[in-house]
Amino acid sequence: MLELLFQYMNSIRPLNEQLKLKLADNLEMVEVDKKQVLLTEGQVCNYIYVVIKGLLRMYYIRDNEEICSRFMGEQQMAMSVNSFYSRKPGYEYIETLEACVLVRIHYDNLSKIYTECNEFNFIARVITEQYFIRSEERLYLIRKQSAEQRYIYFGEHYPELLQRVPLKYIATYLGLTLETLSRIRKKLTNTRS
Repeated sequence: MLELLFQYMNSIRPLNEQLKLKLADNLEMVEVDKKQVLLTEGQVCNYIYVVIKGLLRMYYIRDNEEICSRFMGEQQMAMSVNSFYSRKPGYEYIETLEACVLVRIHYDNLSKIYTECNEFNFIARVITEQYFIRSEERLYLIRKQSAEQRYIYFGEHYPELLQRVPLKYIATYLGLTLETLSRIRKKLTNTRS
């Protein structure tokens, strides 16, 4: 399974053998059942997770409601960015939506690899850029689009998530109530008929 991660990293920049060995020594493969919480509010995020197989969601709680902020599928990473880098307790939760195979690395081990293997900094930067691009997409979606436009955009860019994620989570991700999302879906279905 680690080979899948190495293939992905190789697509960004070829890995030399020393870096592969260093990563293999510091990466941990974990299998996690569906509906398991990997991080809770108030904890320091000590790990970056890379999804090899499965699906995660990130959420926070506002007014006793879970608000989804991200979905992470295969070849995507999951972490509470603020908590991981500041080393302070965070406000986010990370939960598995499906049974998952994950690769994780501890903050201390990642820091050591950055210091010892300069070429890894480039790979990590590209992966981090991709993470932030997805975050910016969501902010744009919430701030600049109508409710219907948000759902259409989500369906066009993440059609697989419509099949894998419960609608109640998609609704909060899009900043909608479940009822509003249901009305939009019904309207769009009737329009296409």
